[in-house]
Amino acid sequence: MLALLARVFRENRELSTFVVCAVTSFVFMALTPSAKDVLSNALGTPLRPFKELRATRVRIKDVEEEVALLRALAVRLTDDKRTLMEYKHENDRLRELMGFLVSFPEEEHLELVPARVVGLPGVRAIETIEIAAGTNDSISIDKAVVVPEGLVGKVVRVLKNLAYVEPVGTAASEVSVTIERSRVRGVVRARYGGPSGLLSRWIDYVPARSDVRLGDLVVTSGLGGVYPPGLAVGRVSSVTEDPVTMSVGIELAVDFSTIEQVFVVTRTHATAPGLSDDERRLLGEIERAREAGEID
Repeated sequence: MLALLARVFRENRELSTFVVCAVTSFVFMALTPSAKDVLSNALGTPLRPFKELRATRVRIKDVEEEVALLRALAVRLTDDKRTLMEYKHENDRLRELMGFLVSFPEEEHLELVPARVVGLPGVRAIETIEIAAGTNDSISIDKAVVVPEGLVGKVVRVLKNLAYVEPVGTAASEVSVTIERSRVRGVVRARYGGPSGLLSRWIDYVPARSDVRLGDLVVTSGLGGVYPPGLAVGRVSSVTEDPVTMSVGIELAVDFSTIEQVFVVTRTHATAPGLSDDERRLLGEIERAREAGEID
């Protein structure tokens, strides 16, 4: 009989599992409370590491999910920070450009057309700057191009929506300039050569013993009619006395490789067009009141 039962249990595992569980349940039900505590403690001790392992796995899974969420949040925050930095850069640039628009004296009123830089071709140096403005924007050849830092160059070729600018200090460029402090005049030109063979800029036609010092601001003279007077071109970087003339090196005010937005000077005139004498007088009174702090 026992052999038959043993064979039945071996052949039917589900039945044997049911019988074991049922017998165990009846045994637990028959035990006294104190005996149940003793048995529970006896069984719990060897099973405790497995319970702790299961709980640890649950905690690890929760931590992994939290780490994944934090990583996704960090990516979003990084993107948001990058976007905000671009907005801040654009805002700072626009503030700088707005300040530049009002920096010219009233008697040298300029009409400026903004344009975005779209190309900086060149081999050893930037020889041309391409801007996204053309005849459709009233751009024409020989118009000065400026940024808040100073003079960029002049327009040399124009299409409908594109123009090509010849920067100051290229091999083909010549700009009549004045030392702002001493009013000494000369012409900014480029030279290739020297130990490095790179392009350098010099102020030619400066008479010997002229009042020129290191760090002097160099501005456009207005001669020739292409460039308005007073635009910053650069600063004197070296001065060498020659028998007849002086060799004056200049460091340009504008770094052409970093400019993103420029202004094309499409027109210059003595006063703003369309204003009567009374309107100009009123604008002058408003400006004086603003400087006195009487109005915002």
